[in-house]
Amino acid sequence: MATGDLSGGVKINPMPPRNGDKVEVSYNGKLAQDSNSIILNVGYGNPNDFFETERISMQKRGNEFQGNFTVKYSDRINMYFEDSRGSRDDNNGQFYQTKVDSDHLSYG
Repeated sequence: MATGDLSGGVKINPMPPRNGDKVEVSYNGKLAQDSNSIILNVGYGNPNDFFETERISMQKRGNEFQGNFTVKYSDRINMYFEDSRGSRDDNNGQFYQTKVDSDHLSYG
């Protein structure tokens, strides 16, 4: 699987992610230029009503921030970013989204 570009300076690897995958997120969007810290917020399901939200501290590497999480559900992943001043980059209310690859699920 390859890296996917979600626009707005957001990249994820692997793309598409599968349930149980460790996903690496790179961010160099509008908050990255003037920030010392960025929080990645990840939720699953309907973008209007997330469930299982995680807050992940990202590390600055060069001109971008990087963080990772493990996919916990075979559902849509919704992401947004916050800086230390409370400013939020949520893709203009649309969130940065991707579907989880559910074509390779196993049922035990």
